[in-house]
Amino acid sequence: MARLLISSPEGKRGILEITKPVITVGRGHSNDLVLNDFSVSRFHAVIKQLPDGTVVIADRGSTNAVRVNGHKINDETAIRESDVAHVGTYEIRFESVDNVSFVIKKAEISPTLNNVLHGLSAKSLEFDTPTGTAEDLVREIKKLEKEKFLLTVLYDAGKSLNSKLSLEDVTEQVMSLVFRIEGVERGFMMFLDDAGRSSLQSDMRYRSQQTKDTRKIILSSTIIEQLKKERQPILISDPQTDARFAASESMKISGLRSAMAAPLVIGERLYGILYVDNLRKAAAFTQEELNVFALVAAQAAAAIDNAMTHMQLAEQAVQRSALERFLAPELVEMLAANPNDIKLGGVNQKVSILFADIRGFTGIAEKLEPQQVVEILNEFFGRVTEVIFDHFGTLDKYLGDGLMAIFGAPYSKGNDAANAVRAAMTIQLLMQQINRDAKARRWPQMEVGIGINTGVVTVGNIGSKQRLDYTVIGDEVNIAARLMSHASPGQILISNATADELDDSFGISGLKPVALKGKSQSTQVKIVRWMEEAKAAKRG
Repeated sequence: MARLLISSPEGKRGILEITKPVITVGRGHSNDLVLNDFSVSRFHAVIKQLPDGTVVIADRGSTNAVRVNGHKINDETAIRESDVAHVGTYEIRFESVDNVSFVIKKAEISPTLNNVLHGLSAKSLEFDTPTGTAEDLVREIKKLEKEKFLLTVLYDAGKSLNSKLSLEDVTEQVMSLVFRIEGVERGFMMFLDDAGRSSLQSDMRYRSQQTKDTRKIILSSTIIEQLKKERQPILISDPQTDARFAASESMKISGLRSAMAAPLVIGERLYGILYVDNLRKAAAFTQEELNVFALVAAQAAAAIDNAMTHMQLAEQAVQRSALERFLAPELVEMLAANPNDIKLGGVNQKVSILFADIRGFTGIAEKLEPQQVVEILNEFFGRVTEVIFDHFGTLDKYLGDGLMAIFGAPYSKGNDAANAVRAAMTIQLLMQQINRDAKARRWPQMEVGIGINTGVVTVGNIGSKQRLDYTVIGDEVNIAARLMSHASPGQILISNATADELDDSFGISGLKPVALKGKSQSTQVKIVRWMEEAKAAKRG
């Protein structure tokens, strides 16, 4: 068995076992070995293990080349255990290992929550000879045991609520904690919106079926307004004699004897109210229990804030992930920073449309195992999509063994036709590089035909409420597709409209007019001489 030892410029190290005949190396995420640094090209190199066990490394058209023992290589070069290869700023060493397996575990660090406790008396658990009666000592021990229990509740609150990432989980855990306070028979949580109105209320929770009471909790508006205004916990020992609620008719008819309520507040944000009560006993709760209840509410508010933030980040991550499937990273960053710059719903916009298709792939696929077909298409789509993104294009859709991309939407770079043509040329060069390793992978040789057209189309979210696709429609799209269908393997055909957008740096030749399907007159077509430019660049 063989493996690669990789070292980054920062001193980080990694190991990659060679389990495939060809290991692709580059900055692009579709590579087997991803080296995330701009000194590394998207598709930089390949490392092959030959049938005799020899390991070779080869450059695949990178910008900064591959060096072995300090020398730039042009062809496949064998690497041995004493050799050092450099890909960009990364160092790669080859090592032969027998019967050894390596498991790399990802370390996860969980944040801890430090609880600050207030309002609880600190008592020593060591006693001298008691000066009071036995009853006094028993009462003191019970008090200490109760305080120890309440401290345990607070500790458990910090430990358990810290890991909850949904409002349902937070609510369930908070209610479990407050029901550990003696005297609590009923309780619930009420959530408030930004305007302070009730937006959601948890189910009523009871200590047991025996204590379940059919009477509804009537949370007095007086209590709610006091919590909103003062944002301090409230202890109600007996509403019948409490002057604060003398004018509250709802309190009089509710039947409750004792209650506690606390705001769920973080900074200036009031998320809701935590409430518990007792219908049978006046003065069911002590000041110490209110302190614990209030601290549980504070922990709950922090957990709710954390859950809300997590949900927002998760939603943004899903949206961003969806965008990253179709847009270049730079465009995703621009969209995230300025989401209002994009007009959704359909606008007329000038773009360049590129279609690319693997020629004869249906016949090729019939001779391959399904798993190998998927492997080839994943490699093709992964690498071509990276090329499109590198040239500021937007992936519109995959089409069986081909794809469609647009340049100039949702953002125009000002040179969209040139970017489309350069992307097409890079795709053709990429196919040459992939084919150089086809034999080692036991893959067939593949060639691609590409068509590009430029014009005004309708751009936007098109579909139904159940499914929307960001795409382009119009006759200019059809022309690009027809040009692709006329392109021979290895050709790039472009329309006059695209050619008119290019400068003299592109090698372009005219062809005889082509009869495109759906067009009554022949269409002027030009071909991009990408291979001649590639040879000239190589000589240079």
